[in-house]
Amino acid sequence: MADGGAPARRGRPPSAGQRPRRSTKEIRERILEAAREVFAQRGYSGATTRQIATSAEVAEPLIFNHFGNKADLFAVAVLQPFNDRFAQFIVRSDTLPLDRELRSAEFVRALYPFLRDNADLLLALVKSTHDMEAPHRELDAYFTSAVERMRSQYEAAGLAFDVPPELLVRYAFGMLAGAVLFEDWFFHTGKPPAAVEEATLARILFKASEPAK
Repeated sequence: MADGGAPARRGRPPSAGQRPRRSTKEIRERILEAAREVFAQRGYSGATTRQIATSAEVAEPLIFNHFGNKADLFAVAVLQPFNDRFAQFIVRSDTLPLDRELRSAEFVRALYPFLRDNADLLLALVKSTHDMEAPHRELDAYFTSAVERMRSQYEAAGLAFDVPPELLVRYAFGMLAGAVLFEDWFFHTGKPPAAVEEATLARILFKASEPAK
């Protein structure tokens, strides 16, 4: 009890206009969301941590507390989602039978909706490609792994390549990325249903991966 018999106060409630305290998780999520938006708009070199902090409505030092620097923030906000999706597809691919048509469909099903739902990540990647080496390294790691698996799958099936896998895996990703980035331009009068898009892309990839006769 406080002097005079009044109950002791355990803390002042937030005053009008005072922002409620945010959790560490919420702060990180706000920073990551804002970083993706700003990197997509300005690219890596054009974006500043101050702009990201303003968009996230957090103090700029919190970016450094949670992510270290702008390069590490870019890696977590933009590159890590690609890495996670690529890793999931590689694991899934190792369980599939040696059926090119099925594998083509699975590749599109695994990556195209992800790219379509995360076009801001693609934009950030495209606008930052010439600013830093990290995007090249991250994508190259996936391409190298995909090429190795494709070679082993063709060898297991006794097939010879018509299109070199080093080109095929890169153009396959480029086809999906381009279909997302230019979708509004390709289909400004009306987009085809998502299922039709995916089936068409899978068919194109299947035909492109035909073995040598």
